[in-house]
Amino acid sequence: MESLIDIGSTLMKVVLFILVQALVYLILSYSSNIFSKTQKSHSFRTARTLSIRRWAAALADIPAASGESSNLQMASSA
Repeated sequence: MESLIDIGSTLMKVVLFILVQALVYLILSYSSNIFSKTQKSHSFRTARTLSIRRWAAALADIPAASGESSNLQMASSA
C-alpha cells in the first residue's frame, strides 16, 4: 500500500514538472524571440559589447579629480 502512495507521489511530481516546463516554454515563446526560426542565431558578443559601451559611458560621466581636490585629500589624510 505504501508503494502505491509513493508511485502516486512520484507521478504527481513528474506531471507537475512537465506542466511547469510547458508553461516556461509558452511564456518564453510568446514574450521573446528565443525560439524564433526566422532570426539569426543569438550571440553573446552583441550583448557583451553593449554592456562594455554602457560601462564606458558611465565611467565617462564621472568627473575626473582635479589637482586641488586630490591635494586637499592628501593633505588632510597626512
